Amino acid sequence: MAFKPSARRSVKVESAELDLRPIMNMMCILIPLLLSCSEFVKNSYLELNLPQLSGGQSSGGDSKDKPDKEKPRIGLKLVITEKGMTIAGNAAILAGEGGGTGPTLPKLGSGKYDFEGLEKKLKQIKKSIEGKGFEDDRTIIITAEDAIPYQTIVTSMDFIYKSVVKELRDPATGQIVKEPWFTNVGVGKIII
Repeated sequence: MAFKPSARRSVKVESAELDLRPIMNMMCILIPLLLSCSEFVKNSYLELNLPQLSGGQSSGGDSKDKPDKEKPRIGLKLVITEKGMTIAGNAAILAGEGGGTGPTLPKLGSGKYDFEGLEKKLKQIKKSIEGKGFEDDRTIIITAEDAIPYQTIVTSMDFIYKSVVKELRDPATGQIVKEPWFTNVGVGKIII
C-alpha cells in the first residue's frame, strides 16, 4: 500500500533577506550620542600620603639618609570632630575666636562646618610660616573621627587646595601659573 505524500513537505520556503538598515541607522545615532556624553565625565586626582599600615618606621635606616642639620618641622594638622575643626601644629593648638578650649573653627549655627573660616585661617598660617625655614611648611595632615562623613573630609581637602596658592612664572610661556600652597596633604586617623 502506497502512502500519499504530506502536503507540509511540498510547501516552498521563501528566503527573505535580512534588512540591516534600521539597526545601522540606530548605530549611526547612538555612537555620536555616546561619544558626546563621555565628555561630561572628568576625573581629578589628588596626591595623598596615607599612614603606613605597619604604624612604625623601619629600624634598618642608613646614617647616610639623615641630613647633618635637620630643619625645624611645623607639623600642621587639621582635626575634624563632631564639635568642629581644630588646627594644630607641633608647638601649639590654634585657638578659636573666643580663645577658649573648644575647636579652632566650631560648627556653624546650621550644624555645618565653617569651610570659609578654614580658608581664612590657612591664609593667616601661610603668611606666618612662609620663609621661616620649616621643612614641612607646605604639608598638612587631616585627621577625623570615625563618625565624620567622608564628604566632609573631601570638602576640607578642596578648601585646603584652593585656599592658598603660590604663583609661579612659567619659563617657557612667561605666563603666571597658580599652584596650591599645601601640595602635600596627608590623611590620618585619630588615635585616642
